[in-house]
Amino acid sequence: MTAKLSAIPQPREHAVLYVGRRAEGARRRTIRRPLVVGSAGDADVQLVDPAVSRAHLRISPSPRGVLVEDLGSRNGTYVGGVRVTRAEISGPTVLRVGRSDLLVDFPREGEEDVVAASPAMREISSLVERYAALPFTVLIRGETGVGKEGIAEALHARGPRASGPFVAVNAGGFVPELVESQLFGHEKGAFTGATARHRGAFERAHGGTLFLDEIGELPLSLQARLLRVLERREILPLGGESPIRVDVRIVCATHRDLDEEVARGRFRRDLLFRLRELCIEVPPLRERPADVRALAEHFLRRIEPYVGRKELAEEALARLLSHSFPGNARELRNVLTHAASLCPADVIREVDVERALEAVGAASVEPSGAMLREVLEVYGGNQSRAAEALGLPRSTFRDRLKRDGARRAGRA
Repeated sequence: MTAKLSAIPQPREHAVLYVGRRAEGARRRTIRRPLVVGSAGDADVQLVDPAVSRAHLRISPSPRGVLVEDLGSRNGTYVGGVRVTRAEISGPTVLRVGRSDLLVDFPREGEEDVVAASPAMREISSLVERYAALPFTVLIRGETGVGKEGIAEALHARGPRASGPFVAVNAGGFVPELVESQLFGHEKGAFTGATARHRGAFERAHGGTLFLDEIGELPLSLQARLLRVLERREILPLGGESPIRVDVRIVCATHRDLDEEVARGRFRRDLLFRLRELCIEVPPLRERPADVRALAEHFLRRIEPYVGRKELAEEALARLLSHSFPGNARELRNVLTHAASLCPADVIREVDVERALEAVGAASVEPSGAMLREVLEVYGGNQSRAAEALGLPRSTFRDRLKRDGARRAGRA
């Protein structure tokens, strides 16, 4: 069956594929060339899902938007809930593949890869613009959930390698026995169970960008080999006899203090020097409350194909601003996904946010001075309403605001 879905006028130059269950996946891939989606290790977009065929579907740019083609999969490809063999889409659409959800989206004109409302994130966006054109390795450091992979994707998308693959691997998620194979690949028969040749992450990223997330978790025993690969730009798959030249740009991320890891003997100093040619420090969300509103709007647009159009009531936004988000942007996304999924109306209320915070087990700490000021602005300078939104007595709110003002004056 061939399906044609209704068009949205003037589709954007490049669509974006988001991979994840119920719109919560962190992986994003810009569709600049045909991409094969499947469970095979050498698929352009690999899904770890037993219900997905090795080569399940192909998704390609088309004059109207995106062309989706099923590749004879066992369980079929579903576009908007309809099983298809071929479908052309030009608006935000959910694909169902096995047990996995994919979202094809078309970013708005001028929409940023990095959501940047705060001065700190605007500076990072500026760094991304400058670093994207350079060939050097970039190390991104920040707490879990601040959006390090999104920054890595922006470095790739804005640079000269944008038409090549963006391959993301999590060093903390490697199976210890297979870590070398996952990075460098293996030949058929290299070890028990190696029934076919496997292209590792470096080979799959050839001509593009390799994102090594949680690089601080990489076993010490493998760090010397990684350093060698970075210096020689060639890999030797397990069981292989001849090295393979690879042309990749490396972007790494970590939540750890790698200088401290070096001091403790858990990370190689020479590897750290090689990885930190350029560096981006991402502050936690609690230090940049101006981004909460922008991120909330961004996430609600992303899940609109699943839950319909939703808006935040003023008091709901204030409740979000009163929370410190120890899980950063990822936690904010989960809270909004939960609130929007269960909210029957078009407007998300404070009670919906409260229930979502309880459901995701969100912890909190004392709100920062920046958050106090942001909530106060939401309520038009009304300290009583701002204090109530934060769950503080008005006197406590006023005292903390004064202390924050004194601290800022002292730094001026």
